Amino acid sequence: MKFLKSLLVFGLLLSGCTSAPASEPETVENAKVLAPTGAPALSLLDVDQENVTYVNGSEVLSAELVKEDSEYDIILAPVNLGAQMIANGKSVYRLQAVITWGNLYVVGTDESALTTEGEFATFGEGTVVDYVLKNALAIETMTPTVHYYSSASDVQGAFLSGNASVGMLAEPAVTATINKAKEQGIELSILMDLQEIYQINMNTEEKGFPQAAIFVKQGSEEKAADTLNAIEAFVNETAVNTPNEIETRVEEIGADVLGVPSAAIAKATWERQNIHYVDAAEVTEDLTTLLGMMNITFSEEMLVK
Repeated sequence: MKFLKSLLVFGLLLSGCTSAPASEPETVENAKVLAPTGAPALSLLDVDQENVTYVNGSEVLSAELVKEDSEYDIILAPVNLGAQMIANGKSVYRLQAVITWGNLYVVGTDESALTTEGEFATFGEGTVVDYVLKNALAIETMTPTVHYYSSASDVQGAFLSGNASVGMLAEPAVTATINKAKEQGIELSILMDLQEIYQINMNTEEKGFPQAAIFVKQGSEEKAADTLNAIEAFVNETAVNTPNEIETRVEEIGADVLGVPSAAIAKATWERQNIHYVDAAEVTEDLTTLLGMMNITFSEEMLVK
């Protein structure tokens, strides 16, 4: 009997030694993100930066939006840029959410600068920001001559050189320009909030307008989920409840990498940058209104399913 018990124990031990090893947990590959510098980049402060590529301008964004085999699962881009490509059947990306709701302001020496001879400096001719400016102001009948510059930084230069006494800028460049001008003895201030004027003129539910949006590549919806949740939680909760986190994370990543003047200015101007994550499906009327201004017909087929 003792022999049989020993044999049974040996068999159990042998069985334990030869059983299949436990399977390894499946590794989830992180989503890769492409984003423009500036306000949209600040929405990514809580995303693993090893998976984010920042670019200046829209050329790279346009090129990747039309690639069927793009390496990027998520692309942040002007809402009209992505929507136009989807409408033309040229993109495998779909609209997930609106992330920025306008950060445009008219800046000047004083209100009289809008009604006296001089230069009105602006940028983005033919883009969303230009449409919003024209919606807010009858710029073709303005007394100052409208001068389109190639970038917001050139508009800043026009202010600091004294070539322009009034014009349009976007936060955080607005605050940075006002601060730099003051150092040179030039007093500038915000004269108009173009988001407020747009809301009144267009009778929209949201203050401002859908400016930058998040587009997700078809087939990457599941892979993108954690990144999208991180973006939403940071901009809608963390940045609002603990604003010091904005400055801390900008310092860690680098203001130059994100394309903002400084960590302190990024924090100070957060509210005026209107960075809010809103599912595109919840603001279809606002999308229809803005895209219609640019002769783009909104369709729910543009949305992530």
